[in-house]
Amino acid sequence: MTGQRREDLVNLGPRNVRDGRLWVVQGKTKTKIAIPLELRLKAVGWSVGEVIARCRDAVPSGHFIHHSRPSGRAKPGDRVQGLSLALSFATARDQAGLAWSKGATPPSLHEMRSLAARLYAGQGTDAQSLLGHKSPEMTALYRDSRGRNGWRSRRERGEKSSNGFRRRFERLRLIN
Repeated sequence: MTGQRREDLVNLGPRNVRDGRLWVVQGKTKTKIAIPLELRLKAVGWSVGEVIARCRDAVPSGHFIHHSRPSGRAKPGDRVQGLSLALSFATARDQAGLAWSKGATPPSLHEMRSLAARLYAGQGTDAQSLLGHKSPEMTALYRDSRGRNGWRSRRERGEKSSNGFRRRFERLRLIN
């Protein structure tokens, strides 16, 4: 919804909402962004404020994305780690039952940042400001349509696949 990086998403909480905006200081670049709560992504029909409201539950927490029950060393209310968020996204994506072209890789959580850039730009919103990019060239990279700009899997590019991510994913799946 906001087009922010996973590390920034997991750090957001009620303290970041004031004056009708979601205030983000990006961890990677230190770029400061004020996203209006009424900003609506037409493709899903939700505003940033509505998504934040959906994050609230009966568990007190300083983070919008938090554990609702004990998980490993995490207690209810603790923030979810960036890698755990990415893995949970991948699990939900896989459970959705969507099909991908042969040899194509399914989209990652980070690719939702690219999707947000394309969708917001398509409805006339300044994607460069939303993503916190300093240059229009970087935003243009994010606005490229997935699969139309030569994206290929590591296997298709003849690169050795990294199993570290897969091992961490399998380990987490066994724990849950």
